[in-house]
Amino acid sequence: MGRATEVATTCRFRGALILLVAIVLGACAPQSDGPQPPDIAYGQDVCDECGMLIDEPGFAAASLTTDRVMSKFDDIGDMLVYHARRPELGVRAWFVHDHESEEWIRGETAFYVQSSRIASPMGHGIAAFRDRSAAEAFAGEIGASVLTFDALRAVRNP
Repeated sequence: MGRATEVATTCRFRGALILLVAIVLGACAPQSDGPQPPDIAYGQDVCDECGMLIDEPGFAAASLTTDRVMSKFDDIGDMLVYHARRPELGVRAWFVHDHESEEWIRGETAFYVQSSRIASPMGHGIAAFRDRSAAEAFAGEIGASVLTFDALRAVRNP
């Protein structure tokens, strides 16, 4: 019986050790730091404002309401129009794509360039940038200026 007890104790110890390692690794895993952008099936999902297919990742946008309803858009301008028409919807988070990398970024912290020289899907002509310096360089190339999110919303929603 001594050997059986020893084996059982060793198994319990190893089991507890494995559980402890799993807990520690789970605690160290990257945690979500707030709302996350949606997955968009490009060429399949439709814009919640205009009903057109969302085809161009670089111009796609999304919003998450305080009621946790995610809306998807084919153009940053369509997102702004959608919410201007529905002021009762509280927005928890805005998402846009960086014009250069096409990675999702938070709309509230992005920098924007608006110009008729930007060929966006619905013609709003808005491009978003993660970095102000990249936005300024792009704006300089096309003779436009850089806007913050609040400034863009004020211009688009008088």
